Amino acid sequence: MLDHHLQRGIVYRLAFAESLRFSELKPDTIENKLFTYHLKKVLDAGYVAKDKDGHYSLTPEGRRLGVHVLETQNMLPELADSVLFLVIRRMADGAWLFYRRNTHPLKDRVGFMHCRPNSTMTTAQTAAQSCREKTGLSGVFKPLGGGYFRVYEGNDLESFTHFTLMVCDDASGELLKHDDNAEYFWSNDPDFASPEMLPNMPTLVELYLAGKPFFVEKTIDI
Repeated sequence: MLDHHLQRGIVYRLAFAESLRFSELKPDTIENKLFTYHLKKVLDAGYVAKDKDGHYSLTPEGRRLGVHVLETQNMLPELADSVLFLVIRRMADGAWLFYRRNTHPLKDRVGFMHCRPNSTMTTAQTAAQSCREKTGLSGVFKPLGGGYFRVYEGNDLESFTHFTLMVCDDASGELLKHDDNAEYFWSNDPDFASPEMLPNMPTLVELYLAGKPFFVEKTIDI
């Protein structure tokens, strides 16, 4: 794993961009020689790649780490990332709440917001708190089901997720935006088959609309 804050910072910064040049990636306060040493470390580790034009970008393994590289140092790329997917509806008009990812993996794709389980709270409490903190909305969440998603682009694993689907059909309040990693918005007539949707969305919507407890394990190619 990445054993220095500069190495973790390189992966973190690239999680918000398609690619960056050396001058855009290096902090102004760090000497070139020191930064080059740590940049070579993340290149050798396989998290970052350099193209012929001198641009640096995340590899599939780097995209899986993304912004989470600052959260834990024992996360391994082959282990599932545990998340809660939140289906949030507005009772007044049946609108759906979506978010657009500002970070890798699957940057710029649209889907249901998500959060990480918390050992000190129930999944319902965690979902409600995350929703309130990131969007300003309030509501009661209930778990519907769960499972695993493996998302591949060609032979590269883009994401491996263990998820629980949490449902709130009565969200209330004014939508506020408190999350630098995503953009949130309401939609009354979403196209779940649109190419901009996250690849797991058709499955999640189908499971939600069925309204029955479930467990699913699915591999998706994009």
